[in-house]
Amino acid sequence: MSRTALVTPETSESPRRPSTAPPDAPARQSAGSTLHAPHLAATAVVLVGFVVTAALAVGTESLHNSNETRLLRQRVREAGAVVTAAVPSLQTPLASAAVLAEATNANQASLRRLLTPLAAKGGPFASLSVWPAQPALGAGPVVVVGGQPELASEPSQSVQRLFEAATQRGGMTINDLLAEPDRRVGYAYSIGGRNARFVVYAESELPKDRRAAVDKDSAFADLGYALYLGTSVNRQKLLASSTGGALLGGRTASTTVPFANSKLLIEMSAETELGGTLLARLPWALGALGLILSLAAAALVERLLRRRDHAESLARQNAALFAEQRSVAQTLQHSLLPHTLPQVAALSIATRYLAGVEGIDIGGDWYDAMMLENDTLLFVVGDVSGRGLRAATTMAELRYAIRAYGVQGDSPAEILTKVTRLIDVERDGQFATVLCGKIDIAGHRVTLANAGLPDPLAVSSNEAWYLTTNIGPPIGVAGSSSYSEVTLTIPPGATLLAYTDGLIERRGEDLQIGRERLKSASLVSHGTLEDLLDYVLDRTTAAQATDDTAILGVRWDS
Repeated sequence: MSRTALVTPETSESPRRPSTAPPDAPARQSAGSTLHAPHLAATAVVLVGFVVTAALAVGTESLHNSNETRLLRQRVREAGAVVTAAVPSLQTPLASAAVLAEATNANQASLRRLLTPLAAKGGPFASLSVWPAQPALGAGPVVVVGGQPELASEPSQSVQRLFEAATQRGGMTINDLLAEPDRRVGYAYSIGGRNARFVVYAESELPKDRRAAVDKDSAFADLGYALYLGTSVNRQKLLASSTGGALLGGRTASTTVPFANSKLLIEMSAETELGGTLLARLPWALGALGLILSLAAAALVERLLRRRDHAESLARQNAALFAEQRSVAQTLQHSLLPHTLPQVAALSIATRYLAGVEGIDIGGDWYDAMMLENDTLLFVVGDVSGRGLRAATTMAELRYAIRAYGVQGDSPAEILTKVTRLIDVERDGQFATVLCGKIDIAGHRVTLANAGLPDPLAVSSNEAWYLTTNIGPPIGVAGSSSYSEVTLTIPPGATLLAYTDGLIERRGEDLQIGRERLKSASLVSHGTLEDLLDYVLDRTTAAQATDDTAILGVRWDS
């Protein structure tokens, strides 16, 4: 659950409910006098007052129940959105490990360096292991990090069935270990389909007593919850709950969200009045006030409706906060981009990322740079088609795959040729444009391979020119089986700008105009590389741009 503070309706201690004692009896006459019965008209007024009061009380109770149910359903949908946004945090490290295993033929040293932090105390997994995709009977994992996986004690046929399902489906496959004494959930991840050689397998421990508390400062601290694997309330499939396994009581609401090849059922119950305590107390107040409240009911109901609107406004603010937290510019997109850039004595390196739209959609533009052996810098700029979690996940897979192939010494053309096997537009509905390059720092030479991105721009003190590359088809489309590269010499003190097409493209405008605009902006003298990138973005991107933009600049200091 999210730990971000949310705007919530004001609450106060629940006061003692008002008394429902009947009105005082008529005063008796002095001793010895005759007691008269009430007038028929007075009785009728009292009866009408009680009928009106009863009708208002019943209607207000119905309004309260409807309001509480609607707010609870809205909170459950928000919780479902938070859980959905958290799924990539499980998939991304497993995808990186799968790429590394395939690229290095399951090199144990490389895999241990990558997996050990994930199985450390406080990490997301209790056990991480890499297995052959088609293990022989009795064969165990190639690498194990953390505790021994429960899967190792399963029959070989069960292991084979799990890995066959993972390779056929691709991506992450759930392994249900809830019936084991040490309650766990397993995740099998593979890439490459039936041609996969290895499967990365992880297990997460669950609370043995099935109880998991929500932080007091969480937006969901006023709710009870239960999380089930599957689509039905089944205690055998309970992952965790606020009650330790007992069924939730009172008013409940539920929703299901996708979870790899399965689903998660989120059930919640309200432990406080979500719309405030006043609406809950009103039926009792109506019963106590009787005929007087009949006259004031309209004003009170109006006030209550305004409080309900206020509660809905606060709920919308909460939803907006969650949307901003999951937005491209503030959350997942930046978490997938490099946090630091290489520090190179002879080079200045700077990057910029500009989101094209606001909201919860996530883009697929990225940049990366890393130092290799022999005083060589590997850099890449890319753009995955589409938006959303699938685009971000594909971008992460490509980024880590390129880093893995770069470490093993592949050239830019070889790297693009290998990563094009990871996605297929007909199978995945996505493709990617990528510019990959290696810089020989001392020799002032750059080797480039291009899969559909615009040519990079070189800038010296008094001129700018586009570097001509052999532009091949995008990654993942028909014909993208191999790529060629060019090697060019860059003058001392020059700057190289690599970018995605959002920097020069504008709707309804010829592409050549955008290229000339970028070329002119780059020639304006600005002291540092950082200043140059800021100026270029300011002059070339439209105010209402709808496409993301990533740009990477490299300047030779000598």
